[in-house]
Amino acid sequence: MKRLLLSFLIMSITLAAFADEGMWLVKDIDAQMYRNMRKMGLRLKSDELYNEQSAALADAVVAVNGGMGSGSMISDDGLMITNHHVAYSAICDITTSEHNYLTNGFWAESREHEIPLKGFSVQFLRGIIDVTDEASAVRDSLVQAKQWNPVMGVRRLGKIMQNRYAGTTEFTPSFEQMWGGKRYYIYLYEVFKDVRLVATPPDCLGAFGGDTDNWGWPQHKADFTICRVYSDPQGKPAEYSADNVPLKPRRVLKVAPKSVVEGDFTMVIGYPGRTNRYMSSFAVAEKQQVRNPVVIDARHHRMDIMRKGMERNDTVRLNYSERYFGLSNYADYAKWENICLKRFDIEGVRQGEEKALQAWIDADTARKAKYGDLLARMKRGYEARRDAVSARTVYVEHWFGVSEAMVMANRLISAVNGLKQKGEYMLDITSDGQKRLAASLERLAKADAATDRALFIELGTEFFDKLPANYINKSLRAKLDAYNGDARAMLAAAFDASCCRSVEAFKEFFSEPRRIKAVMNDPLVSLQSAVPYRPFARHVALAEKKAKASVSADERTYSSLLYDFRAACGKAQYPNANSTMRLSYGRVRPLTPRDGVVYDWRSTTTGYLEKIDADNHDFRPDAKMVDMVGSLPAPLQVNFITDNDITGGNSGSPVVNGRGEIVGLAFDGNRESMSGDIWFNPAYARTVCVDMGYIMWILHNYAPQVAAEIER
Repeated sequence: MKRLLLSFLIMSITLAAFADEGMWLVKDIDAQMYRNMRKMGLRLKSDELYNEQSAALADAVVAVNGGMGSGSMISDDGLMITNHHVAYSAICDITTSEHNYLTNGFWAESREHEIPLKGFSVQFLRGIIDVTDEASAVRDSLVQAKQWNPVMGVRRLGKIMQNRYAGTTEFTPSFEQMWGGKRYYIYLYEVFKDVRLVATPPDCLGAFGGDTDNWGWPQHKADFTICRVYSDPQGKPAEYSADNVPLKPRRVLKVAPKSVVEGDFTMVIGYPGRTNRYMSSFAVAEKQQVRNPVVIDARHHRMDIMRKGMERNDTVRLNYSERYFGLSNYADYAKWENICLKRFDIEGVRQGEEKALQAWIDADTARKAKYGDLLARMKRGYEARRDAVSARTVYVEHWFGVSEAMVMANRLISAVNGLKQKGEYMLDITSDGQKRLAASLERLAKADAATDRALFIELGTEFFDKLPANYINKSLRAKLDAYNGDARAMLAAAFDASCCRSVEAFKEFFSEPRRIKAVMNDPLVSLQSAVPYRPFARHVALAEKKAKASVSADERTYSSLLYDFRAACGKAQYPNANSTMRLSYGRVRPLTPRDGVVYDWRSTTTGYLEKIDADNHDFRPDAKMVDMVGSLPAPLQVNFITDNDITGGNSGSPVVNGRGEIVGLAFDGNRESMSGDIWFNPAYARTVCVDMGYIMWILHNYAPQVAAEIER
């Protein structure tokens, strides 16, 4: 056993020598970590990073839209910078054919011209309270009262704790668990909802390279957007009002006077979304072999269908840009994640650690009695549920919500169920209680009829091709039999006769209140009700039950135990990312992705010109930018790469130097490290950043008033 532990410890130390793995809690930067950062180039005192008594670097960093991205404050009058792709959805919402801010960009000439972004918010971290003892006591009381559910228990515990603290502070409390329940914290946030667009480049700059360059290197993106955060006259959060004033941030990041060079120290502070670096080998295998192949196939097929419509019509391109971007981002991620999981044999890496873990369990009588069969039970549970998980993934990716018509059908089913609970039998879509239908109708209005029909029929046909016979209930069997088993014909007929196929058909059908029986008889609504999600979830649960296993509960136990084992090996640990503020540190470094290939640490405007292709939407030129680049006396640094440890949610995070000055924005990872949410590979992991000097150069040429405010 000692040999196993020693081998694992040596492996940990060896990996750490390459790069500094870790998305560390900002409150938990210990003395050793601070010394490491000092050696690498940090010049700030430790209490200048995070400090609840005085302004610190963390006070300049914000979560955007609840952690969908990150941003930072860059002026004393409330300017906040994040990625173009983080603000993409908000920009889509205000874009019209008359004011196409995606294609043309937007540069506010004055504060009066700034555009309010509906539904857009930023939140500042104002405090962290360790509530481990208190929350553990509540959890134990729920267990004793037999009110603790292993799946939903944490959510219930969170509501109890948030309610306790809601009345004790002016801030919004958020309950978070770390290391599978080893620690519990209350995070206190100040949330500002009056956010207005100030500057964003056209997407031929902000998204230059598009799908082609996504997760790749080198890139040449001007991936930034600038907004202004407003408060009430007292500096407190407030809904949009003409009386609101620009927020005075506690801390502002100053722009570094020089761009980074190779070897420079870099620190990223932001809100990484989700990682699972305590995932078992069995979960890795399931993701690699069962779930990801379905995701990759289905989403790329959806993208192909959307792309045809977008290439046919500019209005379709505008209306589908946001949906296409979301699909593309994760479809490519899943593709490259699988390549990396296989290349680095992450399942094998986990299996090796699990051998050492089992030896550690067996070495202690109490541990062995409690956890001795954990790994065997997990293996049994994952094997038993494999087919059921595959079917469930097919349902999610090929059926549920693939078209706007189907989304509307689901909304109608929910509306009918709500009316039944009230004992009502007439559906009036204009009533105050049907706001979700109104929202779906807005989405349906933006859908292209031909594209939506193709999505429904093509993905639906694949769904039925892959659907196991035991998932077909009597109602669905009758519908298929009516078309001699021809799923494609059934789907086409249901779509074409449904009120959900278009806004016009929907409004005509509901020109007056309808009986719920008539609503449920709509062909598409009837079809959707015959293919509910519940059986797919039930098959997974039944498979686990037959195997006498509970995968989700066992994974939580595994994570907690793995933490204890690694701690026993002397390995410093950070919790999985969960959209709480984290800090990572590293250096500007090149990359050797494979034998004989070397990637430089930076890209320049020379590469931007080399990539321009007027016939390729991903690389279409911007005339003004081409002229500007052509007049440069020397190439300008555009993007750079570092070995910082980040994940989704870090998009827009400030990249700062050792003096705490902003040198860039993190906006992407690299294909060669797409297994990073499960296992950090120090030799290959890179963070792709847009250079702050490049951003300022663009601002000086497109929005000099904004550049002047930042530089004041």
